Amino acid sequence: MNLSQLEQEIISDRWSFLDNAVYTPVNGGTSNTVYLVDTATAQFILKFYSPTVSDSQINYEHSLLRILQQSSLSFKIPAPIPTQDNQTLVAIETKQQNYRIALLPKLSGKTLDRQNDKQIYAAGLTLGELHHKLILFDSNGKLAQLPAWGNLSKIHHLIQKPQNLPQILNLGLEEELLLRKMVDRLIEIVPCLYADLPQQTIHADYISANILVEENIVAGILDFEYATYDLRLLDFLGSLAELASVPWRCTNFKDRVRNFSQGYQKNMILNSLEIEAIPIVWQLQKISTLIYWTGCLLENKAQRSHVTDAVMDTLKFQSYLKDFTKLISM
Repeated sequence: MNLSQLEQEIISDRWSFLDNAVYTPVNGGTSNTVYLVDTATAQFILKFYSPTVSDSQINYEHSLLRILQQSSLSFKIPAPIPTQDNQTLVAIETKQQNYRIALLPKLSGKTLDRQNDKQIYAAGLTLGELHHKLILFDSNGKLAQLPAWGNLSKIHHLIQKPQNLPQILNLGLEEELLLRKMVDRLIEIVPCLYADLPQQTIHADYISANILVEENIVAGILDFEYATYDLRLLDFLGSLAELASVPWRCTNFKDRVRNFSQGYQKNMILNSLEIEAIPIVWQLQKISTLIYWTGCLLENKAQRSHVTDAVMDTLKFQSYLKDFTKLISM
């Protein structure tokens, strides 16, 4: 959508340096509407939050970014720019619609190239640094607004019984039995994982689209909207799953896993319990993601082929888990 003259005037009233700015719609992902904002001296990102994102989650994200902004980091983060009255989340009311917006700096850099081994290593290095910094933010998880990924019944409001996942997807009998077995085992073992493994604030969406690089070094990290308090290992494996893909589709899969893991452990060491738990936590990450995308499928926001392909990849990868764990622990 294009911003009306009235909307632009309301925005420039809150951030006076945006007077006469030019607004260009850009791809903001599946949840939010995003504009590139050009002024005579700088560029910014104007983010319109989806109605599905709560004020409390936005404020949590902004608080986290402000804390990171005060830290000594080797990379940039999109900390929200306050208005003249020191607000970072602004409500706009018009006759047509109500909006919630935030103004962010436009970070420099290009999206990470998954074919570049040096960038994969740099991504691991930077995630380790980020985890090290986030340990002190909300250290007991009392501020987090989103449910833990291990709380399978809370991942998506349309999938309140994860045991029903195989039936919803209408899989073949063999695949249905295998997936059901995996879900049942996870439901049983998840409490033990959360009792034994390190938890902290995590990014929860550390994928190539949110990692900006310059000269094979991570220059910026985007999109902290899904940040929450959860298993540290889940963030590590979720990122690795996207960056490395799967062995039968990625010729340099082992190199990606090894490079990312070695980079990460320069700044944050996985302990022995985490190493031992990699196979089951990897399954948890995959099943949590499947539940989320199955819910999106029921909302007509995802393609069935995308979800069923993810199921097949999850089941097929079971035979690789032993070697996968060895690569990470090397």
